[in-house]
Amino acid sequence: MSAVTQQAQAGPEGLTFLPDARIGMPFYYEAPVSLGSAAIGANCRFGRGSYINDGIMRENITVGRYCSIGRRVTIGAPNHPLDFATSATGLLAECDARQGITPDPVKPAETVIGNDVWIAENVIILENLRIGDGAAIGAGAVVTADVPPFAIMVGAPARILRYRFDEAVCTELAHAAWWQYAHDYLTTLPLRDIAATLKRLDSDKPVPDPVAYTRIAPPG
Repeated sequence: MSAVTQQAQAGPEGLTFLPDARIGMPFYYEAPVSLGSAAIGANCRFGRGSYINDGIMRENITVGRYCSIGRRVTIGAPNHPLDFATSATGLLAECDARQGITPDPVKPAETVIGNDVWIAENVIILENLRIGDGAAIGAGAVVTADVPPFAIMVGAPARILRYRFDEAVCTELAHAAWWQYAHDYLTTLPLRDIAATLKRLDSDKPVPDPVAYTRIAPPG
């Protein structure tokens, strides 16, 4: 997180960002979080220990705990309509208004980034997708479908290159869900050693630390 927050300014407790960041309201976060110089849409949520360098996050996006998001990343990119005579949404809106057409209501898109996800530079993630816990998205990938936990994704459109670990380890880590525990406890774990970490979690049986967001909203 240090690379992002070198010149960052402090906002509310535990939230840092660069002067050119834009944060839509309301915004929800679990400290500490760093937003770099990103443009964040309304109703976004950031879990504890997560950061983004810069890029665009559309509305209604949830980022889990301990996620690392690189530069020039777009999350929640919308699709243009391709089933009409035009894909120009502005022209369609004018046609509808002039002809008295009321389009069917569109459910707000929700995009969810799991916990402990790494997203490299220049990645585009389309709206209404789920990125599984522990996944890694390679530089320049265009994600057009849900991503399984612990998958390493590359390419445009993104495909599974491989999984971070073998199936047994992925299953054990998913079951352990270490990110659900208190930060102070996590710093005592031997996280560089997966087997030792899993053994400690099984032995300690820690109590989960529920997500508790701080909400930022315009006054009034």
